[in-house]
Amino acid sequence: MKNLKQFIIGLVVAVLAIYFTFRNVSFGELLDSFSDVNFLYLIPSTVLIIISFAVRGLRWKILLSPIKEVKTTQIFSPLMIGFMGNMLPARAGEFIRAYLLAKREDIAFTGAFASVVVERIFDTFMLMILFCWLLLFNSHIFSSETKFSGMTLDELAFKFGVLGCAGAVILTTFIYMMCFQKNLVARIVIWVSKILPKGWDEKIQTLINKFNEGLDVVKDKNALIKITFYSAAVWFLVALSYYPLYWAYDLQNKSAESVGILLVMVCIFIAAFPTPGFVGSFHLGVSVALHHIMGEDEVIALSYGMVVWALNMAVVVLIGIYYILTDHLSPSQLTKLGEQSEKEMAS
Repeated sequence: MKNLKQFIIGLVVAVLAIYFTFRNVSFGELLDSFSDVNFLYLIPSTVLIIISFAVRGLRWKILLSPIKEVKTTQIFSPLMIGFMGNMLPARAGEFIRAYLLAKREDIAFTGAFASVVVERIFDTFMLMILFCWLLLFNSHIFSSETKFSGMTLDELAFKFGVLGCAGAVILTTFIYMMCFQKNLVARIVIWVSKILPKGWDEKIQTLINKFNEGLDVVKDKNALIKITFYSAAVWFLVALSYYPLYWAYDLQNKSAESVGILLVMVCIFIAAFPTPGFVGSFHLGVSVALHHIMGEDEVIALSYGMVVWALNMAVVVLIGIYYILTDHLSPSQLTKLGEQSEKEMAS
């Protein structure tokens, strides 16, 4: 019931985002826009998207190394099924991939999920670096008077920056305490357990110990350097995968600045408006970046967003389905996996 409510809410947000994004463009105009697209450029974009997921897999392998040395070939199945699972309610893919890997490699789910948390912190830091670069050297891009939910672009960007930095600081502090201030964490657990039912102190301590296994990687400087490199490579490849389609549509501005703006705006809107499969929120981010900020024709910007989104989804879904079939899973089992993983995290 909870997941159904989350799915309905996400669906409503997606419909509203799609309406807001496409309200000024007719269906006929969108169809006509595809006639001038050079679809040969989808080939290099597809290759770059696949490579970006391969690099994600290599990064996850390093993150998991303190728990268990997992073969690279065993990483990609839960990784791709998990990304496909982000189309489920509450974007359950992160739980699903940790759960699948934990079951396959016989490791604690909390440890596997901790590696995903660390991964997301590195992703946040990479985006914050790009975001700061835009603010320092291209602050004029946020001067648009376009409003979203009553906020101007500069207000939305500022709130995204504040929340992103706050989230990164909070998670980093939490990880630091878990790794280097265990006695303090233990005292906090003892204090909290006094107000909880009997037996909860042992459950919390067990959960912390298992979760801590997945954080041991941050104590290894060499591993941190590799993770930082792979994280930068992931986001470089994601941005680069957008670029061939700039030529497919022959956009006016083909600069690195434009691609950076596109990546940041997409991330802002999929974070601000969480929808299953990023439907609507992704398209809105592309529209804001290319049309409202960079001045591209609105029809072209929306058409570009549809193709980029469809291409990314096609790669994720096709590879995800391949691994679902080879692992003998079904869509209903995938949904149940999301629910089971969330329950295991809470238990």
